[in-house]
Amino acid sequence: MKFTTRLILLVTVLTVGATLVTAALLTWTTRRAIITEAEASGEMVARLLARSASLASSIPAEVESMIADEMVAQGNILAHFVEAAERAGLAPDAINRRLRSITDATVLDEIWITDDKGHAYLHSMPGIDFTFSSSPQVQPQAYAFYDLLTGKRKVVDQEARKRDIDNQHFKYVGVGGIDKPRIIQVGRSAKLLEMLTAKVGLPRAVENLLADGDIDAVWVFDRKLDAIVGPGVYGVERHDGPNKQELGPVGLVIADGQTRHVESRENLSVIAPVHNDKKEIVGAALVRLPMNRVWATVQSQAEIAAATASAIALLGILLSIGVARHQSAPLRQITRAASALESQTFEPAMLAAAADRGDELGQLARVFTGMAGQVAAREEHLDSMVRQRTAELEARTRSLEGLSAALSKYLSPQVYSSIFSGHQVAEIASKRKKLTIFLSDIADFTATTDKLESEDLTAMLNRYLAEMAQIALKHGATIDKYVGDAVLAFFGDPQSRGVKEDAVACVMMAIEMQTKLKQLETEWTAAGAQRPFRVRIGINTGYCTVGNFGSPDRMDYTIIGGEVNLTSRLEQACEPGSILISHVTWSLVNDVIDAEERPALTVKGFGESVRAYAVRGLKAATPAEIIRKELPGMQLFIDTAAADRTEVRETLAKVVAELDEA
Repeated sequence: MKFTTRLILLVTVLTVGATLVTAALLTWTTRRAIITEAEASGEMVARLLARSASLASSIPAEVESMIADEMVAQGNILAHFVEAAERAGLAPDAINRRLRSITDATVLDEIWITDDKGHAYLHSMPGIDFTFSSSPQVQPQAYAFYDLLTGKRKVVDQEARKRDIDNQHFKYVGVGGIDKPRIIQVGRSAKLLEMLTAKVGLPRAVENLLADGDIDAVWVFDRKLDAIVGPGVYGVERHDGPNKQELGPVGLVIADGQTRHVESRENLSVIAPVHNDKKEIVGAALVRLPMNRVWATVQSQAEIAAATASAIALLGILLSIGVARHQSAPLRQITRAASALESQTFEPAMLAAAADRGDELGQLARVFTGMAGQVAAREEHLDSMVRQRTAELEARTRSLEGLSAALSKYLSPQVYSSIFSGHQVAEIASKRKKLTIFLSDIADFTATTDKLESEDLTAMLNRYLAEMAQIALKHGATIDKYVGDAVLAFFGDPQSRGVKEDAVACVMMAIEMQTKLKQLETEWTAAGAQRPFRVRIGINTGYCTVGNFGSPDRMDYTIIGGEVNLTSRLEQACEPGSILISHVTWSLVNDVIDAEERPALTVKGFGESVRAYAVRGLKAATPAEIIRKELPGMQLFIDTAAADRTEVRETLAKVVAELDEA
């Protein structure tokens, strides 16, 4: 996108954006002010209703208290009656008939009398078997009377409420027994209280408030969240009932006495607490106000804001086009000059017109012209320096590669790789790890090679060490050092496949080394060695200290510890041409390696004798056998494990045929 286009868009977006933000703020402020006024009006109406409801609720409460006192007296009279009737020997059926006659002739609607277990065996309700329970889950309403049976309470006055079974308003009062623990409960309909509440004046006040349409609905709730006044209650014209968003705050207002508001798209609901003469909260009043006038005002403000934003946007576009044309011309010239400088075709005349301006763009053009000459000179100088440094770096890289290749010959591949990859730091440090240690030595090496020239001896030893090293690296061993003809290696650091896997790999490596030595004996015999080479191999597994030892200027990566010494003792006790492993190593490899336990070794430096095992080969593998025959003028060497026996027989038959012909 061009700079001119971006500049036009930027000015337009900023202008329109600022206008829209301002209009939105004005609209929101207007809406908030109207809603605040509506909330204040609704709260005033709610509080007025709350005061009226307080007065209205106090009258039914006083009447209910009087009725409760009367019912307590009736309950006590029934307690004495039952005690006297049962003492006189009156049967339960006869007593029940008299109880039913009492409910038929008086204001009492129900009578319930229990035994000391809570079972209502005397009552005025024929055909019903009822037992009082102490569990509110089982009997949410009747459980409260169970305390009369236990003696915790003498009288239970339960306020009028809707019954669970039929939703009718009922009043229940209970007293304890005279002669024994029992419940005497009397009940009567609370229709009188409902009618009294309907006649105290609140319904008419609500009708008048709803008449002009400024208030959509009004409700007054008691503490049980039952609507005692409101649309659809006591003859007032029915409207939509309170929704869940309104009923939730009603309970909170009754609980803490704080006025709350609920705002929706269509309505604003104000909920205020209702207090009695003792300043106690006895309910809540809810006033629902319509929001149509608020939204009409907000819509008007939005329309004015949209018209204003359109006019300002048009003016901003025209202004931005003029500014962009004036300001972008020198920028286009500088852009073309930059491209020319990049392609090394820049000429100062390209910015002559822009440099004549007296503003910041003219200053920029003049500075750019001056810098262009300096950049061209510096670029030529830098190109020369880059070519020189590139040649130096290539020479140094080749030198470092040669040095790295030379150093790799003096280090085990694992150690070399860990150092050059950054996993191991060349500093004095060590750690404890469980390793499998390998130590090999040529038995009677001096006596075997005493008649060889030094050059032949060196060649044989190097060939031996090269072959052993190749096998060791093949199996993943870390070669610690060569001491003459001895080789010290270990498995488990800096790389490990697991203690068991390391031990198996070490023993497999030793078996392959012994096999390879048998193949080399023919070469060594041809080189002048009169006695065959026999190698002793000791293997042990245990915890060692492994790391860099020495000084900061000269260090050696090696292992130390008692387990290394034990490996040396096993190697010394080993028979030439065989492999001797410790009990720990045997326990790790015995499932794949065939080994025979040898008499325990008494080793210097160890308090107890050491169990050792001679390795015979792999389990489930065909035992390898070397056939060697040497006669004057003839040498025969056959590795039965590696050679094809059919081809060997055919070759031997041809040799015999040639001998017969000769």
